[in-house]
Amino acid sequence: MAHLAFDLGASSGRAILGIFDNATGKLLLEEVHRFEHFACPTPAGPVWDLTGIWRNILIGLRKGNHWCRSNDIDLLSVGVDTWGVDWALLGESGELLSLPHCYRDPQNEIACQRVLDRVGGMEKLFERTGIQLMSINTLFQVAARHEKEPGLFDAAKHFVFLPDLFHFWLSGEIANEVSIASTSSMLQVNTGDWDAQLLDQFGLPTDIFGPIIDSGTVLGDLRDEVANEADASSDIKVVTPASHDTASAIAAVPASSDGHWAYLSSGTWSLLGAELDHPIATPEASRVPLTNERGVESSIRLLKNIAGLWLVQELRRELQQSGEPIGFGEMVELAREAEPFRTIVDPNFSEFAAPGNMCQKLRDYASRSNQPVPQTTGQLVRCCLESLALCYAETVEQLEGVVGISVDVLHIVGGGTQNALLNELTAAAVERPVITGPVEATAIGNVLVQAIGCGKLAGLTELRQVVGNSFDVNTIEAPADNSIAATRDRYRALIAG
Repeated sequence: MAHLAFDLGASSGRAILGIFDNATGKLLLEEVHRFEHFACPTPAGPVWDLTGIWRNILIGLRKGNHWCRSNDIDLLSVGVDTWGVDWALLGESGELLSLPHCYRDPQNEIACQRVLDRVGGMEKLFERTGIQLMSINTLFQVAARHEKEPGLFDAAKHFVFLPDLFHFWLSGEIANEVSIASTSSMLQVNTGDWDAQLLDQFGLPTDIFGPIIDSGTVLGDLRDEVANEADASSDIKVVTPASHDTASAIAAVPASSDGHWAYLSSGTWSLLGAELDHPIATPEASRVPLTNERGVESSIRLLKNIAGLWLVQELRRELQQSGEPIGFGEMVELAREAEPFRTIVDPNFSEFAAPGNMCQKLRDYASRSNQPVPQTTGQLVRCCLESLALCYAETVEQLEGVVGISVDVLHIVGGGTQNALLNELTAAAVERPVITGPVEATAIGNVLVQAIGCGKLAGLTELRQVVGNSFDVNTIEAPADNSIAATRDRYRALIAG
């Protein structure tokens, strides 16, 4: 039997089959389709190429179904995960009313302060929603769009997040899945339901926000039109995974129930946190800042959003545009040869979040903070990786203080597990074992939550047992001669300044 995961990132997407072998209890992965997509500039702001993404979902569904048919395997279900916060409006007939904007729309930054002024400040908003203040959050996006185009909301009958929209197009059923909804800063932190009073403050029609459903919910079968287009059976189920990609990734952390563990989903963004059974929306959590997002089986993902490998990705893009073709592997090797701890930065510095000119931004930061200015590619990349590792260590310590635990091990999942230097630096900085893998945690979590929905797995504990049985992990111990630890005070002083 197989389940098909569509794992959509903010620049690319994949269709990955998860094939479960009943005899061995192991999961095998087969990538059947991969594509790129990009936000498109328009006079109204950057928007997503929605029809292009949808066309590739149909292509991936066709390829996945053909692969299963040629290998005599039943394709049981399909589910979609995406990045967080972005959304769309549907009319009464299900018509898409406008293209969804990219979360990097500069209008959101302007709306953020207006929202905070109306709700009584950042602390009041965190107390209500438990969500880290970021201008990309759905609440600020909605406020910006409502001010410019109130008629869109007057015409709307349904508010959906992007994976909800694709599940609707696949099945014909409209619902809001909990993990993606929890990224919005529009849910009550304790109940996990829409904060109707908060939404009403902005004149939003609260009836467009539908029921919130659990991860692993069977929405229905493929629509006939979709099945015909993909040359697939219409009895394939559409099952909501943990529709926020990070929630799917954390579901696939191969952790045991012994001791306390933290996780780091390492990719374009780094998301570092702990899995809890209740939210923590204290002033201490707000100051870190941490965020309370929801996961599989009513779990809470108390985490911090950190810039992540976006810094290195932007460096590579800039170098390639200037005529220097270079791969990530080569960049890491150049960083390994560079002088350690020469220059460090705050990876969450606001200017780093916008695309473009990353080399110059890093150099300007170094100059302003009276540090050696990185010149070579190796120096620039090492600066980014060491700074991330130091930020991870600081976040683990803050997390321990807020939750009241001592973290025994840090699990790293996602594409960043392939960056050996970053993982070594992280183990040294956090001064405890780091376990890396699996790389494809998001797709694994997606397909196995589908398996729970289809009744093939009993729950999250069994899911993690399957992951541990199916995929190799690597343990990195903190070095005995730990020179990075001495840089922690320097990093704290830099952030404080």
